[in-house]
Amino acid sequence: MPENCAGGTTGVFVNGRELHRKDLELLAGRGLPPDRDRSYIVDITGRVIDEDTGEELDCLGKLAPTIEKLKRGFGMRCPKRAT
Repeated sequence: MPENCAGGTTGVFVNGRELHRKDLELLAGRGLPPDRDRSYIVDITGRVIDEDTGEELDCLGKLAPTIEKLKRGFGMRCPKRAT
């Protein structure tokens, strides 16, 4: 996935993509440091690793509790056509 696929201009990268301002605000509200020129790896459990130092940061909490509850993802679905 290209690093600019989300149209981000924040200078904060998560899992290789630059975050859009709204995404950064959401994750910063859960504890992700919003400092520019930083890169993180975040897994579905909310665990955060600083890519530069390898340090594990505070957990963001469960990011997809519905998927965990259902034990499956939603996948790609074709929209229903209006009739």
